Amino acid sequence: MLESFDEWFAVRDGHDDDRIWPGRLSFSIKNGVVLEAIAFPDGGNFYQAPNCDTGTITGYLDYQRPTTIINPWVQSRGGGSMGVDTPVVRSKARIIGSAILKNIHLTDINERCFTGVSMDLPAFSSWYAPRIVKTDFSFPNDKGPADVSVDVDRPEHSEFVLNDQTKVTIDSYAHPATEGAVTSVTQRTSLWFQFSEAANYEAVIKRIWRVNILFSFLLGHRMAQSPYHLHTTHTRSWNEEDRPVVAELLFRPTFKSKTEHLEWHDALFTRHNCTLDARSILNAAAEQPDALFYLMNMVLLMEHPKKLSANTFSEFMGCVEDFDQTVFGSGSSSDLKALRKSLKKVVAEHGSEADKRTLGDLLHRSPNRYSLAQRVERLQRAWLDSGFRESPDPIELVKLRNAISHGRAVTLEVDDYQKMVWFGYYLCALSRFHIFRELGLPDEDIGEAFCRVPYRYGMYAPRTEEATNAEAETK
Repeated sequence: MLESFDEWFAVRDGHDDDRIWPGRLSFSIKNGVVLEAIAFPDGGNFYQAPNCDTGTITGYLDYQRPTTIINPWVQSRGGGSMGVDTPVVRSKARIIGSAILKNIHLTDINERCFTGVSMDLPAFSSWYAPRIVKTDFSFPNDKGPADVSVDVDRPEHSEFVLNDQTKVTIDSYAHPATEGAVTSVTQRTSLWFQFSEAANYEAVIKRIWRVNILFSFLLGHRMAQSPYHLHTTHTRSWNEEDRPVVAELLFRPTFKSKTEHLEWHDALFTRHNCTLDARSILNAAAEQPDALFYLMNMVLLMEHPKKLSANTFSEFMGCVEDFDQTVFGSGSSSDLKALRKSLKKVVAEHGSEADKRTLGDLLHRSPNRYSLAQRVERLQRAWLDSGFRESPDPIELVKLRNAISHGRAVTLEVDDYQKMVWFGYYLCALSRFHIFRELGLPDEDIGEAFCRVPYRYGMYAPRTEEATNAEAETK
C-alpha cells in the first residue's frame, strides 16, 4: 500500500546537476507530494524558485536516488537575509506535485518512454481471486481446542493479448511469511501490462485510473491504491550491462479508501459470478468512452459520501446526462432539423424583425435534442422493461437539480434534502444497471448482483417468480 515518507531531496533546477537546491520531499495520503527547497542566490533576489515550466522537477531522493516530481507548481516563495548582520540572502520555495516517479529522471512530461506497468491492485485482486486462502475451524464434541484448517489454492498464471495489442500477464498466488511463532499467508494478484509501443505518462495514468475505477465499480466498493511499477526504455548500467529502469509511481488518490481486500460475499461481482472474463473487462477499460468512467466514479462517490452536498448531487445529474448523450445519442431529429431550417427561411423572407426575434427565441428555448427529463425517462424505460423496480418522476428530479444549479440550494427544505438522498440512491442503481449493460452483462446477472447487496440495491431488483406467487397467494 501507499506509505508516507519524508526524505532529503537534491533539486536539479532546470534539470541541471550544476544548479542544485537542497530540499526536503515528503509524501502522504493526507497531504500528497510536498517539496520544500532553499537556495542562496547571488543576485540578492530571494523570490526565486526551481523551474517548473517543463512539467517536471528532477532530483535525487536522499541525494542518491534519481526521482521526478510530476506536474509541480509553486505554492509559496520567499526568504530574505539570514540575519540583521548577515548579508547572505536565502530563497525558500514550497512546491506541490501530483505524483512522484522514483528511479528515473523524466525531463519531458510528454516523453514516450513507458513500455508497461505492473501492479498489485486491491480492486483487481479482490475481483480476480478473492479467496486464494480459505480458513475454517470446528470444535470437537468433547472439550478441547478447535480443529483449524487452512486451504491454499495453487498459483494461477494467465497471459493474453488485448484488442490494442497490449500483452497482459496475471499471476495469482499466496505469499507466506513467518516471524517467530506467527505465520501469515498473504493473498497476492499481480497484473502486468506490456504496451505494443512506448507510451507517455498521461496515457499510463489514464489506463491505471480506468482499470482501478472499473474493477472497484464491479465490486461495488472504492478500493485502496498501491504503488505502481512503470517499465521504461531508460537504462542503467549494472555489472557492465545496460538494464531497463523500472520506475515506482506514487500519487495521492483524489478519493481516499483504506479497503485493501473485499470478501466475496460483500461484492456485486467477482470473477466467479461474472459472465465477463478478465480479457473482456480489460478491453472495455481501454475502449469505453470517458463518460462511462466519469459516471462510475460519481456512483462510487455517491454510494459512500462523507457528506452529501447539493453540488455533488448536481454534478451527479450532469454525469448521468453526459452518459446518456454519449451512449444513446442527443435525441435530435433530422426531420425536425429540416423543418426548423425551412421555417427560419420563410420567416427571414416574409417576417418582420419582431417575427425573426420571436422565432429565434423559440428555437433557442426548444433545441433539437433531448432535455434532461427526457433523458432520465429514456433510461427509466429500459430499466422498467427489464423488470427493475422504482421510477420516480423525472420532472421532480429535474426540478431539484435546477433549484441547486440556479443557486437556490441554500433555501432547500428538509423534505428536499430527503428527496436528494433518495434520488441519489435511485440514480446510483439506475446508473449501475445501464453501465453493467454497456459492459455486456445480462439483465438477469445484474438483478442477482443487486440481491447480493440487499441493503443497498435489493429493493430495486426484479421480483423473483417465487416472491410474486407468494404475494398472489396472500391476496
